Amino acid sequence: MRLKTFHAETLAGALELVRQTLGSHAIIVATHEDDASRGARVTAAIDPDEQNFDFFSDGASEETLEYLTKALEQHGVPNPLIDRLIDAATDGTDSSPTDVLANALARVFTFAALPQRPGDAPIMLIGPPGVGKTVSCAKIAARAALAEGFDINLVAADPVRVTAIDQLRAYAERLDATFYEAPNAEALGSILTHIKRKEMVVIDTPGTNPYNMKDLAHLVELAEAGKPLTVLVLTAGRDAQEAADLAEAFRPVGPTTLLTTGLDMAKKLGSVLSAAYAAGISLTDVSMAPEIGAGLTPLDPTMLARLLLPNEAKEKVDVRDKGVRAS
Repeated sequence: MRLKTFHAETLAGALELVRQTLGSHAIIVATHEDDASRGARVTAAIDPDEQNFDFFSDGASEETLEYLTKALEQHGVPNPLIDRLIDAATDGTDSSPTDVLANALARVFTFAALPQRPGDAPIMLIGPPGVGKTVSCAKIAARAALAEGFDINLVAADPVRVTAIDQLRAYAERLDATFYEAPNAEALGSILTHIKRKEMVVIDTPGTNPYNMKDLAHLVELAEAGKPLTVLVLTAGRDAQEAADLAEAFRPVGPTTLLTTGLDMAKKLGSVLSAAYAAGISLTDVSMAPEIGAGLTPLDPTMLARLLLPNEAKEKVDVRDKGVRAS
C-alpha cells in the first residue's frame, strides 16, 4: 500500500481532497481532527496495482508516518510544511523514525555551517531585539579563537544600545580580539577596508524591528557596505507563523542562513522550520545554552531530527544503557 497525508480546515474538506486526488479506490487509514484550530488530517492509502501516482513510492510505514505527523504537529509546524515533510518521508526506506525524518529534512531544507576561519566574507548577525546576537557573535569568535594563526575582529555596528557595545567590547578583551565601533555603513566600510583578508570579522548589529522601514534600511546599508555573510538570528519557541513573517520581513537584508538561540528554553521547534522555509534560507548552528562556554552546535538533518523527536532519541539511549540490543 502507498500512503499520503492530507490536511484541510475540516475533516470533510480533507476527505474531499482524498477523493479528488486518489479517487474512489482510496482507503482511509487514519483521521484526526484538532480542537485547537489546526484543522483536520486524513492519511489515505491505495493499492499501487490499481492506480499509479507519481507522488507515491515505497518508504516509511503507516505507523512511522503517523508518528512523525503527530510529532510535527506538537511542535507547531504549519500544516503545508508538514505535508511537504511527510511526502518527502515516503521517498526513503522504512527505518527508524529519526532516520526517516532526517532524510525528509535533508530533502526539504538546506544546511550550511558557519565559517570558522578567515578568508571568507565577514559574518554579520541580524535579528529582532533580545534574540542573543551579541552573545552569538562572541560564541563565533570564541570558536575561531581555538584555531591558531589568524586574528579575530569584533565590530559593534549598533549606534543605539551602548550596553551592547560595552558587552561586545568586554567579549573582545576576553578573547584577545580587536574591537571596532561602526555607527554607520560608511564607518563599517572603512573598517573592513583596513582589515586584512587573513583576519576573521564578526559584526554585531542593533536589534531591529523589520517592520520599521528606517531600522531595516540601516541594516540594508550595512550589508551593502560590508558585503557580509548575513546570518538571521531568532529564538526558538516562537509562534511558527510569527517566525515565518519575521524571517520574510528581514529578506531585504539578504540573510542566507538561520542561527537559532534559546533551545534550552524551548520545547516546540516549529518556528525554526517555519522561518527557514518561509525565507528560503539554510539552517545553521544552534545555541543550546546562553553561556559563552557552551558555544554553538552545528546543525545537520540528523541532529535536527533528534531535537524534534527527543523521546525517540532517549528511548535509544535507554535501551543501550540497559545492555539490550536495539531493534
